[in-house]
Amino acid sequence: MTGWIIFGGIVLFLIWLFTRHVTVTGIYDAHPELRVRILFITLVKVPPDPAAVKRREEKERRKAERQAEKARKAELKKNRGVNTKLLEQDDDEKTDSEPEKQEKKKKDKGKSGLDFGLIIELVKSAGAPLKRLFRKIKFRDVYIDCVAGSDDAAVTALKYGGYCAAIYSLTELIDTYFDAQIREVNVEADFSAPKDDIFAHVTIKLRISTAIGCALWLGVRALKVYLKYSEPKTKNKANKRKRPAGARMKG
Repeated sequence: MTGWIIFGGIVLFLIWLFTRHVTVTGIYDAHPELRVRILFITLVKVPPDPAAVKRREEKERRKAERQAEKARKAELKKNRGVNTKLLEQDDDEKTDSEPEKQEKKKKDKGKSGLDFGLIIELVKSAGAPLKRLFRKIKFRDVYIDCVAGSDDAAVTALKYGGYCAAIYSLTELIDTYFDAQIREVNVEADFSAPKDDIFAHVTIKLRISTAIGCALWLGVRALKVYLKYSEPKTKNKANKRKRPAGARMKG
């Protein structure tokens, strides 16, 4: 009974974990920042914390020292038996030269060009899983405040037009293909400002179970397409092998 309780607890925990979200938070201003979190665990942070940077540098320093020590020991062992190793290498080259040539020939024979028909079918099969995945990605707290400015009024006007085209096209794309909540988008031109002033904030969420499910769905569809596409080729090869035997029986 205790075992079933433990098993049930593990299953419930996994179900609860897979229904959580991976959260990506991006901020663009004078100090851009990017964070990737699951629950309270930060997987990625750009720029990293100074303490984490110091720990990573210390870890890399110790790793370099261990590698240098291993290289020094290997060099000592190598210097002790130079003659025997040279003889062994000569024997290995003589015995392995011919098999290596045969392997290269097999690889060269096995090389073939890209099968564009298969690639096109795989791309088509990925449409439904990717569409579902995009629909399940959530854009939340989207804020964009962009002020175009420069010392030249003509340059400011050009910047303003470019920012409007890029930002409004991007937000329209996000709103069309994703589950988006765009809070505020503001693009202005300030002819008295010496430079641009841009602030952007976005939070992207995706459920772990959704990502795993779409990945499995995509893999199954790709496997079906590959098997379906390779089946005629295997039949043709089998028919080619049978024809000479039939010809001999008739003779």
